[in-house]
Amino acid sequence: MRSVLPDPGEPTPVPPVPPTLSVPATRLRRSGWRDPRLAVGLVLVAIATVAGARLLATSDDTVAVWVTTAPVRAGDDVADAELAPAEVALHEAADESTYLAADQAPNGVFERDLTAGELVPLAAVDETVPADRSDVSLAIALGDAPVDLAAGDLVDVYAVPDPTMTGSGGSGRADLLLEAVPVLTVRGGAALGDASQQVVVGLDDRAVAGAGGDLGDVLGTLALGSPVLVRVGG
Repeated sequence: MRSVLPDPGEPTPVPPVPPTLSVPATRLRRSGWRDPRLAVGLVLVAIATVAGARLLATSDDTVAVWVTTAPVRAGDDVADAELAPAEVALHEAADESTYLAADQAPNGVFERDLTAGELVPLAAVDETVPADRSDVSLAIALGDAPVDLAAGDLVDVYAVPDPTMTGSGGSGRADLLLEAVPVLTVRGGAALGDASQQVVVGLDDRAVAGAGGDLGDVLGTLALGSPVLVRVGG
């Protein structure tokens, strides 16, 4: 077969170039774990978890204590007071030894006044009240007791004879009836516009024995005169 050579003077034909396909550019997406919204959400979840754990932990730090449901006065019996148990949360400034625990029956006497709804502090209760104690109320004229007499003070009780009842031949000498007896309550007085004040003192067997051993004799002597209170130790 005879081949035909191209003419050197003619241009060599160029084969056609196939068209190039254009590929759209793809934008790189940020990884989901790098999304700031996800990071914020994880932080919020962590905070909520920690707060819930702390709340559950502190919910167990409670103790049952007695709370007054009505006002009480110094000298009142704790057993007769209107009290109710309540669960309170502990804090650094107080613990279960600060207040009167409700896991046992309350006893003793109040040493100061408390308002309704107040937690009963142990410091406001005298639980060492002797079983033989008797509470005696005395009507004290103004000037016959210290003006700042208060519950918790110790006083000596004198009886000053009333001349109208003992006769003109009476010596008028004050007799010491009771020594170092505790003052339980003080009510009335000049501050309230009263001409006298009511003072309740506590008498145990020791105090009665020191007065002769008969409480009736002590009360009889007081009825014949006017009681005068002298605070012990000032």
